Amino acid sequence: MFSGFEHTAIAAHDSKGLADWYIGMFGLQVVHDNGKTPPTYLLRAPDGSVIEILPAAHGERMDYDQRHLGLRHLALTVSDFDAAVNYLRERGIDQFFDSRQSEESKLIFFRDPEGNILHLMWRAKPLGSRRNEAS
Repeated sequence: MFSGFEHTAIAAHDSKGLADWYIGMFGLQVVHDNGKTPPTYLLRAPDGSVIEILPAAHGERMDYDQRHLGLRHLALTVSDFDAAVNYLRERGIDQFFDSRQSEESKLIFFRDPEGNILHLMWRAKPLGSRRNEAS
């Protein structure tokens, strides 16, 4: 009956600026622009996953960590972890935290321009793969 999650939404103080950052940083494509000011966008990644960037109605930026209640991060999968970290550094991301590496997985966290937590993730055996199911 349920087949997956269609998209994840991020409410932003500057929805256009944040959407432009995700497009430029990760090569996402705009699949919907509502044409309003401020705008709402649906952005698709190369694997078909979608995030929505919409204007926040109100509120302050919160300095939260991984253990606060609610959604905590967006995980980005990469095929080459070290190259991805270098790519981010070359584009001005210099604040990383909670780095962990093993033969099975590599991960590190960082924030987008509005403070949302992103989780860079590489796994030797992707979640849900048949190789994992046999383990």
